[in-house]
Amino acid sequence: MKIRMVQFLLIGITLFSCNPGKKSTGAVKNDPIATNSGDASIAHSPGDGKSYETSVFIQETSESAGIHAEYQWIHDHYSDYKVVQQSLNYQGKKPFDVITIQFSDDGKQKIYFDISKFFK
Repeated sequence: MKIRMVQFLLIGITLFSCNPGKKSTGAVKNDPIATNSGDASIAHSPGDGKSYETSVFIQETSESAGIHAEYQWIHDHYSDYKVVQQSLNYQGKKPFDVITIQFSDDGKQKIYFDISKFFK
């Protein structure tokens, strides 16, 4: 279980290092998130992600695609942010990724992702 968690965190760190942390009005060259905006394989629910109850359900079935979908969702819904923390939490027996972002005005927002479809 610890090895799986370390692998999961390494994938998240890798994806985080590719994300410039800011949303632009247009696609930026070499921005892996912006250039994949409309990627039909990135699927999630309409939840706002502000709590476990309204979490964003990630429909991907692999970890790498699931993590990419999380960061894509954040990129699509927020601007002028940076990811400051990511943690794996359980609500009951269901796994959730909780990603904390910080804005330029130092405000923070936790975003809850239901990752039960890809994290087993």
